[in-house]
Amino acid sequence: MSNRVAKSGKKIYRTTFTYFIPAPPHRKTGYREMEFDKIMQGILQAGFDIESFHTQASGSEHGGFFIVALLKTTSKKTFEMDLKQDLHDRFKLSHTHSSPDFILDEEEDV
Repeated sequence: MSNRVAKSGKKIYRTTFTYFIPAPPHRKTGYREMEFDKIMQGILQAGFDIESFHTQASGSEHGGFFIVALLKTTSKKTFEMDLKQDLHDRFKLSHTHSSPDFILDEEEDV
């Protein structure tokens, strides 16, 4: 995290946000990741701006990709907001994936 003074004289506070999205089952068409949309909408509404945004495929056995966003704000209050708290509670997300076709590990029959 870094702080620097912008040309306007306001400090810019930066932090990173990293999120992993597991690969969905094979489909003929795409789908919208609504849970991630809710998270990003919440971050933006909280007062952060996205300075940069990158994705990185995971070469793990189960597949998926990481999203890494560099967030910035000129508000110290926004910067000090605890983004580490449970995202499901903060953004009122469901505890299951948005696609009914996707089975999370904890839901699989063992």
